[in-house]
Amino acid sequence: MQVCIKGSAENVKLGDIDEVCVEIGRILLPTDGSEPSVAATEYAVALAKTFGATVKAIYVDTGLESLEYPEEVMTEDVYEGVHASIRGLALAHALCERNGVECEVEIVQGGVAKRIVAVAEGWKADMIVIGDTGRTGLKRIALGSVAETVVKGSPIPVLVVKAD
Repeated sequence: MQVCIKGSAENVKLGDIDEVCVEIGRILLPTDGSEPSVAATEYAVALAKTFGATVKAIYVDTGLESLEYPEEVMTEDVYEGVHASIRGLALAHALCERNGVECEVEIVQGGVAKRIVAVAEGWKADMIVIGDTGRTGLKRIALGSVAETVVKGSPIPVLVVKAD
């Protein structure tokens, strides 16, 4: 589905502004179950519903933890004791399902930002919707920002959602 709005950055004269159209068919949603990821999930589902797009929710496993497969918890109503990343994938799947949005979930291995960009390219995503931890100061310098690294490394648009 295409959504069109008035305006164009390419036109210099205001009188020559034309209609601009954007087509979004595939939205990649990296999630780790954190509050910013949940906020990003809500945005991704809303955008997918608006555009008639498909969502692919992924969790990037750095190999440091042993995780269950998402299918093992998808039908559970209670997620207590389940790893946050699996809750994030289950939440994305449930929100998509309840809003009539097609959704895939997948756990991928590797470095987080690099794998997010690689999955987006391989899946031919039209955009990435990612939560931002909102770290500032020394924590941000020491730990870096996955969202910032994805924005810098992605050849496609990235929407960074901040949690309240």
